[in-house]
Amino acid sequence: MPQAPRTMVISLQKAGTHLMQGLMVNLGYKMTGVPRPAPNNVPEFDDAQLLHIASLTRSREEFDALKQLDSELLRQATRDDWAALGWHWQQRLGQRVVNRYGQTRVTFAEEVISNPHIAYSKFADTPPGLCWIFHELDIDKVDGSFLSEWVSTGNPPLVFNYRDPRDTIVSMINFLEGRTPAGYGNFYEFDVFHKILKSLGSWEEKIDYALRDPSFLGRDQFERSLWLLRHPDVCNVRYEDLVGPKGGGSREQQVETLGRLLTHIRSDEDPEHLVDKIYNQDSWSFFKGRSGAWREYFTQRNSARFDEQFGDLLEQYGYE
Repeated sequence: MPQAPRTMVISLQKAGTHLMQGLMVNLGYKMTGVPRPAPNNVPEFDDAQLLHIASLTRSREEFDALKQLDSELLRQATRDDWAALGWHWQQRLGQRVVNRYGQTRVTFAEEVISNPHIAYSKFADTPPGLCWIFHELDIDKVDGSFLSEWVSTGNPPLVFNYRDPRDTIVSMINFLEGRTPAGYGNFYEFDVFHKILKSLGSWEEKIDYALRDPSFLGRDQFERSLWLLRHPDVCNVRYEDLVGPKGGGSREQQVETLGRLLTHIRSDEDPEHLVDKIYNQDSWSFFKGRSGAWREYFTQRNSARFDEQFGDLLEQYGYE
């Protein structure tokens, strides 16, 4: 059976999204969603694929006119269509487009798209060869037609990547304070929390704030993703199992976890050939990536507050 033409990874914030991206690139997928564009992950389309994308985004009249163009003019005329389709699907998948990128992305897509029936298109109509990576897939925000398509067909294969909630808090604080190689990213909301954390003195204060503020990034991501954790058709992957010896895990567990994931997306790749390629310390968002680092930062007071508010999550996700 051939590898799935499209996959979707839901990787909680600071749970090792760069690992999932590196793995999928090595499997031949190009990236879309939250990953930062890079020369090795940006999709490129031939003329037939550009026309297919335009068949989704353009009105019948505009599409018929595009079919008459030569290759160079076609590329000029459709240079914005893939981006518009991507933003369209981000909205249908309940992503926080306006909050993270601004209203301009939505307006841009609306100005390009002239097909009045695009809302009836299926996810299976999107270009093949892509891995869609997001930080959440809130079941009460997603277009129900996508859920229906996924339940009835099993496509795209869904992979859910998570990490010890305490480690994600520490990693998020390091990230938002700008300790990663390229700073803290381009989501507009990051600017707000960067200044807040910089104004706090000790790690105890920073962690206490992260636990108290209901709007802090990723604070509710574990609760909101329990349906992914429990659904039998979702492949669950723990960061600690995927990271391998370089990140404090074991190679045996890494190979087993990778093997499950490859089976889920119908890939016949040998996990032994991939394990040494996915732990990328050169990722722009990578800081230290060690499992169990929270123990160095959580005070007794922090641990007590975490247990009070989120202790049940550790049991739900298998960390207790």
